[in-house]
Amino acid sequence: MKFSSKSPLINITPNDGYHYFFGYYDLQPFDESGCKHLAHRVSFADRIPKIGDKAELGFITLNDNVFHKVAETSAWNFQQGALLQWYNRNSIIYNDFRAGEFCAVIKNIESGQEKIICAPLANISKDRKWGLSINFARVWDFRPGYGYCNLKDEYYDDNAPEVDGIFLVDIENNTKKLIINYKQLTELFPEKPFCEMKLLVNHITFNPSATRFLFLLRNFPEEGKRWGTILITADRNGENIRNLTNYEVNSHYDWKNDQEIIIYSGLPDWGIYFINDVSGKREKLDDDLINYDDVHCLYSPDRKCFIGDGYPNTGSSRYIMLYDFESKKSRAIVKIYSEPVSNTDIRCDLHNRFNRNGTVVSFDSYHSGRREILTFAFDRKELIK
Repeated sequence: MKFSSKSPLINITPNDGYHYFFGYYDLQPFDESGCKHLAHRVSFADRIPKIGDKAELGFITLNDNVFHKVAETSAWNFQQGALLQWYNRNSIIYNDFRAGEFCAVIKNIESGQEKIICAPLANISKDRKWGLSINFARVWDFRPGYGYCNLKDEYYDDNAPEVDGIFLVDIENNTKKLIINYKQLTELFPEKPFCEMKLLVNHITFNPSATRFLFLLRNFPEEGKRWGTILITADRNGENIRNLTNYEVNSHYDWKNDQEIIIYSGLPDWGIYFINDVSGKREKLDDDLINYDDVHCLYSPDRKCFIGDGYPNTGSSRYIMLYDFESKKSRAIVKIYSEPVSNTDIRCDLHNRFNRNGTVVSFDSYHSGRREILTFAFDRKELIK
């Protein structure tokens, strides 16, 4: 069996021979009407992108499963794509590589009008006024599945450059400012050997009000060893920096509100943790199913539950799991075959995403041997039974 689900799965992917995917679990692919779903379209899925490879960007209309191309980009990867998302009702925003530099582009899907933003964006505030930018060439050297191949990192030989780090981008005024640099981080977190190794920021996200943001500081690991990760938060201007987890192994996370974070972490035991950004309080979720395998934690819009996919410990199936806060129950709501790959940078994570009102979930899949996007109706009370 290729898949099983508590709710019928619908394949929204056009049957045209191309590979389709959206990208990360914490981005919103559905438009305000719920009738359009953003997608990347590419001609291959058996290798990482190389210079010159482009991804087509557009949306699928859900009434007829037709892909409407809006743009294309040469700054993309298989885990997060070009960080494509809706900017407003009629516009998308995505990263690109133009005139020898990385940038972001806001494009109106009706008129085609574009606004070029001065830096590529790793995250955008919910009010669309602010962006956070990092060095995607450096991320490429660390994990090609999350970085861009177009340029060599200008600071490749510098473990902690003072002129690189996290940039705050004012999207409306199209300006950027370095607010936290790598050298500063080694001084704030001087534990050896971590601070002496080559460092990078891998994932970064504003809280809902964009007053603070969270990021993962990681080291380039020695051969045969796993990288370390510090979970750090800071004010939007880069001040009031807090270390929430020391030098643990931290992975996928989501903000519940402006203070509370859910994360799959090893603190010291692997599992789901709830961490308060203000008090630093940590609480582990006591649930064997949800603590299964590096869950990509994502709250429902009403915050009454969370869902998450992960990596198969055995076999070749991936799951989407649901945890309900009201009943304190968990369920595996989707089980789907996952084509094994030798290169983890081209693996197809499910990366489940809610629509805006929490009634539909979409996810990426490779169960058919082609990258596709599937959806299913989400009813928390029915699915948790």
